Amino acid sequence: MILNFYSSLLFLLSFAFTLAQSNNTIVDSLIVKDNITFYQNIEYGKNERNKLDILIPKSNSKTPLVIYLHAGGYKGGKKENAYRKNNIGRISEILNNKIAFATINYTFLNNENGLISSLNDAKLALQFLKHNHDKFNLDKNRVVIWGVSSGANSVLWLGLSDDMADLKSENKVLRESTRVQGIISINGAHSFNSHNWKKMINMPDKMFDFMIKRFLKYPGMDVDKWLVNYKLEKYQEAIDYFDFMDSSDPPILVANYGDMVPKSLSSFNHHPIHAKYLKQRADSLSIENYVFAPELGIESKEVIGIVDFIFKQLTD
Repeated sequence: MILNFYSSLLFLLSFAFTLAQSNNTIVDSLIVKDNITFYQNIEYGKNERNKLDILIPKSNSKTPLVIYLHAGGYKGGKKENAYRKNNIGRISEILNNKIAFATINYTFLNNENGLISSLNDAKLALQFLKHNHDKFNLDKNRVVIWGVSSGANSVLWLGLSDDMADLKSENKVLRESTRVQGIISINGAHSFNSHNWKKMINMPDKMFDFMIKRFLKYPGMDVDKWLVNYKLEKYQEAIDYFDFMDSSDPPILVANYGDMVPKSLSSFNHHPIHAKYLKQRADSLSIENYVFAPELGIESKEVIGIVDFIFKQLTD
């Protein structure tokens, strides 16, 4: 089953090498395909969803790295979402330019700490890959993180936070720096702080509570309990990347698309105005940014796509 799935995947990727079935070598969770080594379902932590895939191009020197975080509202999605048709060409270009590509699963929302588990998983995956840079032939000082929707929120939190390395930890993985060289946010939100969201469109408290309850409604989630926790000032301060931003942050690529009048909860979460607020904040701090929100007439002077941004940060 594993062989068939990834053989199909690698065929779709259309890399610059022959995809002959007879050339596959599989050892446990490793697939070697000519010039690409594919590790699948590598455990980076102790939780059930702490698994990642990484594709590594053959190279005589350490390879830069792109880490992808999937969408799903923190209650769905999987690392294999990275391999969807719209990303195949991008992954192919990345690998053909001697850059490794990883995609991760992460813990979903829970009653104990809301988003914290999800965010910490993103941090742990980054630190795990940096700690194992020799094993995977990675340049741990050249990393771009890329996320979509909820994954975009996570990469903004991870990339805009101060370095979260715990130099005193007994766990050597946690001593690794969490600083990266670039952040890509596609349809992410500008903030985790509910006050910022309400100010964004002057939303009454009751309407905001209703929206959050709808967003969080799924089996096993105690929405009222979590909503109480979410309103705690210390909790919001701990996760709000908008307030973390400072002039030392890496370049960001932000793109938000959608209707100016939201027709669904999802379209509100992805609203172009999120990109506007992130751009304003980045400009005020002189953070290099490329922001696209066509519905608001916002387009970076330098038109740059996802792959071009990656190359700019990792190969210049």
